Amino acid sequence: MTTQDRLGSCLPIVDGELAKLRDLEAIRRIWRGDHILWKPSPDEITNRLGWLALPEDMGSHAQDLASFADEVARDGYTQVVLLGMGGSSLGPEMLRQAFGSAPGRPELIVLDSTVPAWVRNVAARIDPSSTLFLVSSKSGTTIEPNVLYSYFRDLVEQAVGRDGAGGSFVAVTDPGTALGELASRDEFRRVFHGNLEVGGRYSILSSFGLVPAALIGIDVEKMLDRAVAMRDACMAADPGQNPGAALGAAMGRLALEGKDKLTVFTSASIAGFGLWVEQLVAESLGKEGRGIVPVAGEASLGPEAYLGDRFFVHLRLEGDDNSRTDAAVERLARAGHPVVTLDMNDLHDLAAEAFRWEFAVAVAGAVLQVNPFDQPDVQAAKDMTNSVLAEFASSGNLP
Repeated sequence: MTTQDRLGSCLPIVDGELAKLRDLEAIRRIWRGDHILWKPSPDEITNRLGWLALPEDMGSHAQDLASFADEVARDGYTQVVLLGMGGSSLGPEMLRQAFGSAPGRPELIVLDSTVPAWVRNVAARIDPSSTLFLVSSKSGTTIEPNVLYSYFRDLVEQAVGRDGAGGSFVAVTDPGTALGELASRDEFRRVFHGNLEVGGRYSILSSFGLVPAALIGIDVEKMLDRAVAMRDACMAADPGQNPGAALGAAMGRLALEGKDKLTVFTSASIAGFGLWVEQLVAESLGKEGRGIVPVAGEASLGPEAYLGDRFFVHLRLEGDDNSRTDAAVERLARAGHPVVTLDMNDLHDLAAEAFRWEFAVAVAGAVLQVNPFDQPDVQAAKDMTNSVLAEFASSGNLP
């Protein structure tokens, strides 16, 4: 994997930020878990850095995941439906779009919506008797996957009977959750645990991303090897020689300079990566009245169509037909827009890129002085929804 920076007139600004990070010993402090780099309080920082160790930690689970995937294929499952929202679904959906299913492996369908028409569409596409369902929720209390579980459980029981229905369900959740208890009570085939110190949007290299990856035949061990290589590179103490820190410094500094529209172009076969980045960046860095606006899936336009508020990142997969995007990015760079190109050798490098971007977001949070690991607005929305539902349950009326 290689990186090409074409920052133009923005180069001195970014170099200045890299020098500040060097003086702060920011890289060493990230790996040491020094919360002061982001905020005075350690809350939702020191207990949210487990993603740093995932590439190596999950390596010990690679063989188990491969064996489980073999078991599912032998048992004749032809489809896997993932029931999840947000961080539980965006990573698997990106991998599904990029890799597809290997021969002899089930098709993956990611259902991250409660829109009735879409739920009915999925139900019509599957055979409940040969479909495995992944109920994916870190907290184990997320309303949407729990409701979807009840709906599809009924369909499976109608198809195979109540006694054998539990074998068609797998839970992916953190230890000690209500979903884990439900899985035990309803006799799920398997429960895979996440890491309590990893937030949902940082969970692609945990069980939340790797269980569905293994089921569709992706070589999880190879992906983790690529992620470990990127993790090692992101330990470099010099931010300028650190691939994650260099990207994060550019993101944060350019945003403070008014170039806060982070526009991600990708090769065609990895278009889903942009949507995964969108949540990672927006939910991590958009708070306290500042942040970065990620733009994914936008058609490339001529340089004159853009104002001076863009920072372009081009994720380029070798072997794709990149001619049009390459030409568009070249025009943008020549016109003076800041551009970074990240080259991938093959699809397994997506795991390395996932870690690079997670590290970059951590560094950008330090530059912007926001906590990239909490989610105050998301939690507030959940709390308000639960309050409304509790009032309805007690009184029969919606407030």
